[in-house]
Amino acid sequence: MFEISHCNGELKDYPMHAEDLVGIWIIDSFQIEDRATGKRTQPWGERLSGMVIFNPEGRMSALITPGGRSHPKTEADEAAAFRSMLAYSGRYRVEPPNRLVTTVDIAWFEPWVGGEQVRYFDLSGDSLTLTSAPLNMPQQNAPMFAVVTWRRELAPQCD
Repeated sequence: MFEISHCNGELKDYPMHAEDLVGIWIIDSFQIEDRATGKRTQPWGERLSGMVIFNPEGRMSALITPGGRSHPKTEADEAAAFRSMLAYSGRYRVEPPNRLVTTVDIAWFEPWVGGEQVRYFDLSGDSLTLTSAPLNMPQQNAPMFAVVTWRRELAPQCD
């Protein structure tokens, strides 16, 4: 078994296998965890819409929004909708033992473009949990983590 490091197309031996990550994943939860207390909150509620796609060629794309949003009626509504979403795409690589690094080339938040987004993953069957590096959130007094749980979208069964 091998893992793909998509930096220069090299194949490397890593504990996780590329075929385990590649595919379409549907969001189950988006939580923010207080680093000091371990307390988790759901800033966008329990009803979410979201998908992350990893292809075997080393590209990924992610989109997350709160569920049940209404059509914006004003510019303020549009700005609020923009603030309550996350979308980016780029080339990814896996670094041992469980570090996922995406070099962002498209994002809803321009400062991410050209930079790297680092996540730590835990893969268990058809469940994938991605945890961010510590974030300093302006509305919080302590460093936080984003914890996003995904479930694999299974292919339809053919008769």
